[in-house]
Amino acid sequence: MGAVSIFTAALVVLSAHTAIAQTQEVQVRRRMNDPEKLAPFGLMLDAGMPEGAGLSGVFRPSPHLRLHIGGAHNGLRGAARAGLTLLPLNGKFSPSLSLELGHAQAASTKTLNRRLADRTQLPTSSMERVGYSYASAHLGLEFNATRRLSFFVRGGMSVMEMAVPSLQKLDEPFRDSLSPVETRSWMMRTVQPSAKLGFALFFG
Repeated sequence: MGAVSIFTAALVVLSAHTAIAQTQEVQVRRRMNDPEKLAPFGLMLDAGMPEGAGLSGVFRPSPHLRLHIGGAHNGLRGAARAGLTLLPLNGKFSPSLSLELGHAQAASTKTLNRRLADRTQLPTSSMERVGYSYASAHLGLEFNATRRLSFFVRGGMSVMEMAVPSLQKLDEPFRDSLSPVETRSWMMRTVQPSAKLGFALFFG
């Protein structure tokens, strides 16, 4: 009777060990076949309007949601930005809805003074002093080439708010040449079409 009990217990232990091993194997396979769990982090490189060229870090907590934060440069100054993308389908191709906010600070008076004093540089001081904020909403198409690489194209509308400070605080030699418009600060809000294309590379 004792030998039978030991044999039965051994069978139970062996069966339990086999079941646990099979469960772990299934879980590993699921993780390997799930790109969202395999590579939740990434880098996004894109170009478009109004922010110019951008580089952002990306986090995707699920196959249908991507969050990004980073910066962009429009040729005159950099801007900080953050946004999210919703992907309703989980396949090679998926439509997308993207929302993004960004801000670029206007150049300081010291920066403008240095620019105006250096005659070898391009006369872009009037544009450098323009700061702007924007909010964009885009519809697009995403192509998942591999588990770690996806390409996208997006288009929509952006609301831009441009703030132009007064130049009254410039150094005396430059202040004398100001036009009446440049002596006052002003703000302009506009709605315009916008678009971007780029790719995201995931890792982790």
